[in-house]
Amino acid sequence: MAHKTPPGFGGLPKAFRDPNAAAIAVVPVPYDGTSTWKKGADKGPAALIEASANMELYDIATRSEVYRRGIVTLPPVRHQGKPDKLARKVEKVVSDQFARGRFPVVLGGEHSVSIGAFRAAAAAHKSLSILQIDAHGDTRES
Repeated sequence: MAHKTPPGFGGLPKAFRDPNAAAIAVVPVPYDGTSTWKKGADKGPAALIEASANMELYDIATRSEVYRRGIVTLPPVRHQGKPDKLARKVEKVVSDQFARGRFPVVLGGEHSVSIGAFRAAAAAHKSLSILQIDAHGDTRES
């Protein structure tokens, strides 16, 4: 019998992905609406979630197993239109996660995904820092 990875971030056992108890929410946003060069950024969230099943769950730096606090993977926030409408959708989903006391982790396709999450975070936390990780250095003039 072939081994099947459990659904969701980290391939976690059901007890650690319970939506009623999770402290962390992974929010996949597969959007590729404003990419100017090569399309495919919308595949990023699913690829990250799939690959996460192979990561070590113990964090050496913090000497902890954060996954034990619970990580729920939400249904993808899907949108095919303009980025301003996407931003509103993402803002609502992320705001809902903050209201539930969860720490949201947004996995995006491309840059437009971020603005809604930033707005929700700024509304929920007046003093915050944001770490945005990109796959490459953006060197184009804007």
